[in-house]
Amino acid sequence: MTNAEIARKLKEIRTLMEFAGEPFYKFMAYERAAETLENAPPVAQLLASDELTKLPGIGKTIAGRIQEIVDTGTSAYLEELSQKYPPTLFEVLGVSGIGMKTAQALFHQQGIASLADLEAAVEAGSLVGVARLGPKSLENVKRGILAYKGRQRRTPLGRALPLAREIIAYIQGGSPAQSVTYAGSLRRQEPSVGDIDIVCTSHQADRVIAHFVASERAEAVLAEGSTKASIWVAGGLQIDLRVLPEDVYGNLLQHFTGSREHNIQLRELAVRRDLRVSENGILNLATGENATCRTEEEVYAALDLSYIPPEMRLGVGEIEAAANGTLPVPVALSELRGDFHMHTTASDGVDTLEAMIAAAAARGYEYHAISDHSQGRGSFGLTPVRLREQHAEIRALSGRQGIKTLCSSEVDIRPDGSLDFDESVLAELDVVVASVHSATRQSRDEMTARLIRACENPYVNVIGHPTGRSESFHGYEFDFDAVFSAAARTGTALEIDGHPSHLDLLGSLARRAKQLGCTFSLDSDAHAAGQLEHVSYAVGQARRAWIEAADVLNARSLEGVRAFVAAKRRGPPGAQN
Repeated sequence: MTNAEIARKLKEIRTLMEFAGEPFYKFMAYERAAETLENAPPVAQLLASDELTKLPGIGKTIAGRIQEIVDTGTSAYLEELSQKYPPTLFEVLGVSGIGMKTAQALFHQQGIASLADLEAAVEAGSLVGVARLGPKSLENVKRGILAYKGRQRRTPLGRALPLAREIIAYIQGGSPAQSVTYAGSLRRQEPSVGDIDIVCTSHQADRVIAHFVASERAEAVLAEGSTKASIWVAGGLQIDLRVLPEDVYGNLLQHFTGSREHNIQLRELAVRRDLRVSENGILNLATGENATCRTEEEVYAALDLSYIPPEMRLGVGEIEAAANGTLPVPVALSELRGDFHMHTTASDGVDTLEAMIAAAAARGYEYHAISDHSQGRGSFGLTPVRLREQHAEIRALSGRQGIKTLCSSEVDIRPDGSLDFDESVLAELDVVVASVHSATRQSRDEMTARLIRACENPYVNVIGHPTGRSESFHGYEFDFDAVFSAAARTGTALEIDGHPSHLDLLGSLARRAKQLGCTFSLDSDAHAAGQLEHVSYAVGQARRAWIEAADVLNARSLEGVRAFVAAKRRGPPGAQN
């Protein structure tokens, strides 16, 4: 178990001990031990060297509990406490506005042991006067319930990021705030977020906070302090703002960007060097000197690490790579030279061919592909006749706005792995994007065979949104390694689809595909001119996967793209064409 997981168990013991009425010094011993572990070398290392009890606040009794947690995943003492109180009690204690004494009174006097119990009692008005809960306290509890419920749900990245940008513009436009940016899971490009963290600097934090909580977006103010505040917005999302002086901006941004796993590992690295890392600086434990950093680059440099981009801070080996000089430079949005996946009014898009060409040219692309759906998509799919008519229009327009428009199609992969167009049609296309849109409930083996057959088709250049995931569908089942290996072997690129409803491949799967040697296509899947910017979401997932520009097909020149297509059509040396 990690130090963080063990510390979490100790904190549970501490909380239940206090709830049970144990003496202050007893339960606080567990809190101090948990804090010590969070900033200590790995527990396994401490146990092996018999140095655990040498840490401050960890005596024989707590060391024994830690050993037990390491061995069994829990502690007999924790299990004993848990039998006295339902696990839902932590829900009540997680509501801001409910302190320990209030929670004890609510439990013993009214049997309130869960969030549902608490919410029902508030709605019924049965808490008035109970446990010193006056009108103001009850309002705080109501806001606390909102905040707690908000933390339990996730908001898709595609909805959270535009909102964060709107709030940032609002802060910048009406307050003396500098360096305003979003942090947390949003900055790491997580597919969904629990809340939005915004950080900034200012010498007039009170004015920044006052302006923030006055936003028309705020349906409730959850907290308001001198340097931080939280609001609740429509749709159930909490937005937290933190304001600190400029000299600690780098520390602040690094800390609140996370991830938790990344920061824990960073703290463990620092402890081994007799340092302590926090949002307030880097403290030298030997001298007491606290070094503050204006930039994140300074934070990592102080720990002898190369800079780690936010999307890569996942606690999956990036710190070791930054220490030994093997951390790759992930692909940047500016390195893309085209986009292979977009739709027009010819299929299910809302903008014309001319509008999509103009929008792609405005982004500075060297090339792009129009990839309207094939005939298998029903009324909005293109027949071979209509496809050829569209390609005649494309060739007439291509190059007029300084951009090469490629003839393509998003061709359906049929249930047996064959394609929706025959080879005579496919051979006329500059690029072929092949996607699954039907029979998504096939068995794992059937879907694996289906995708491998598509990869082996000499005309298929990109597998579109490879897992078929969406906000409402987890994606179809297949053998990832088998399909990724087939894509690498056949010279077929895997798409990272940037449409917010897809985000497919996700970073974790894309990283595995990279390890197996795959090439990637980072596309917008735009159905309107304004959606071409969705490619930035694809880049975010690629960066989470450690994908470099050299791994990306549409980061190559047009000549490089044509060579990639031609190489597959020729097949391996000696193959019959």
